[in-house]
Amino acid sequence: MLDPLQRAHVVHPLLLFHKIHLTKKRLKLALACGILFARFKDSFLRGVTPNMPMQIQHIAFHDIRSRVLGADVYPFRPRAKIGPRLPYAHTFIYIKSGRGMLTIGQSEHRAEPHDLFYIEPGTVHSFAADSQDPMVHASVYVDLLWSTTPKLKGDKRLNEYRFEAYDPELSVDKVRFTTPPTLVFPAKIVVPAQAEWLDAYLSVIREFESVEATAPIRLRSLFEAFLTGFVHFLAHPFEPNDPRIRTIITWMQTHLTDVFRPAEWAATLNLSEAYVYELFRKETGDSPQQYFMRCRLEQAKTELRETNLSVTHIAEKLGFASVHYFSRQFSAHMDESPNQYRRRIRETSYTAT
Repeated sequence: MLDPLQRAHVVHPLLLFHKIHLTKKRLKLALACGILFARFKDSFLRGVTPNMPMQIQHIAFHDIRSRVLGADVYPFRPRAKIGPRLPYAHTFIYIKSGRGMLTIGQSEHRAEPHDLFYIEPGTVHSFAADSQDPMVHASVYVDLLWSTTPKLKGDKRLNEYRFEAYDPELSVDKVRFTTPPTLVFPAKIVVPAQAEWLDAYLSVIREFESVEATAPIRLRSLFEAFLTGFVHFLAHPFEPNDPRIRTIITWMQTHLTDVFRPAEWAATLNLSEAYVYELFRKETGDSPQQYFMRCRLEQAKTELRETNLSVTHIAEKLGFASVHYFSRQFSAHMDESPNQYRRRIRETSYTAT
């Protein structure tokens, strides 16, 4: 006979078998979960989960009928992190001050004053504030077609942090523009100084809490004034007010394969080189070199859309040192490679279909 202390250390054979069986089941379940995560990892990172049917509407830009669901200003604490999360609405985020990082899908973006970000519904994103100078962002959440979501103005659950709980039935519809056919909202732009359309954007936030009967229409008119200016800027990004800067940019547009030399322009304009940089950044939000690169990449997009020239040929035509350097610059600015851009544009072409 065993005393009680000895019996406490004896495991019944059936109980031991049961424990082993449960352990094997847990191992199989863990292995299955690991395989599923590996299989769908990229989809989760992009915010497109399996069996998540997101509605897409193909519309002309002039058919937009916006309804603002949320608008606020949020000051981050130093080193604060938010997300990852999935939005239920078209999300615009303007960096008013400070710095940080914003990850959209699989792309990381440095966030600095005057940056404007766009996040499509259902796209995973996250924020990380700078440790010394945390960012302050101004956000607007909107349904571009008025009634494609049951969510109402002021809903505090416009982002979902638990991916498995994300409900596509609550999301606004995505949009694809048929007119103009090449219109795509970029993930990030730098808003130029004195952009009047930004005032309309910030007015949406200032007036969001209004309870007047006309408030929904007022918010719609303000948001669409912003959106119209935003889209115009995308189509015509090189229109500064200062005639000296306009002169420089006109030269850039007609000398895409040349080298931009700030010192020569400073001498031509009888200004210091530092003041040329200051004026240029004030008017455009970018340095002259950054803006010149944007000019060249805009022309590259035209070549990719409208010709059958190889990527290598386009890089050479626009004066890039190598196709690899061209591809890196294009990917950094457009969040997709030259070949991916060409393929996406042509897949949506009505002529091809």
